[in-house]
Amino acid sequence: MDGNKWFSLIIIGLFSAIFLLSLYESGDLSLGMNDTGNSGEMDRLDPAVTMQRIYENDSDFQNLTKGNYSGTGSIFNETGESVAYIQINGWYIHEVTVELQNGTLKNLGPDVSEEKLCKEADFLNGTVISTYSQMTGGEFYMITIDTPNETVKSIEKVDELPEWTTETTITEVSEDEP
Repeated sequence: MDGNKWFSLIIIGLFSAIFLLSLYESGDLSLGMNDTGNSGEMDRLDPAVTMQRIYENDSDFQNLTKGNYSGTGSIFNETGESVAYIQINGWYIHEVTVELQNGTLKNLGPDVSEEKLCKEADFLNGTVISTYSQMTGGEFYMITIDTPNETVKSIEKVDELPEWTTETTITEVSEDEP
């Protein structure tokens, strides 16, 4: 073979290798190492899906909630016990922080309607930079789940929810902040 044919074969081989490597990296090509591609991780369900499946199979949970509950927060531990907090017959209260045209911040709320607070922010010609939501009212329960066995271990009524179950959403970060 002359030099031009070798050079052409090397170029074609190089482009083929780059193409196959890009397919492998994008996940479109698996080398058969495991069933989840090249990440080396186990195929896991979303924790919320796992807990929902456990709830659906537990008669005590079904009798307590009668299908009417709000999940307020959970700690999902794949190796042992998971804890979830739920609320029955409660509602959310919302607060919204708005940045006005002159750069000042104004807090709106609390109110049961986040939509109403956002409309009020629009009326003030301001930008919503964060929302804070917290469940209130009703009854609160702590659900302890034996995750590996997919069973509800206990259901315990609690007086209040832990602080970490409240939710703050930042929608915009000011450029002045570090």
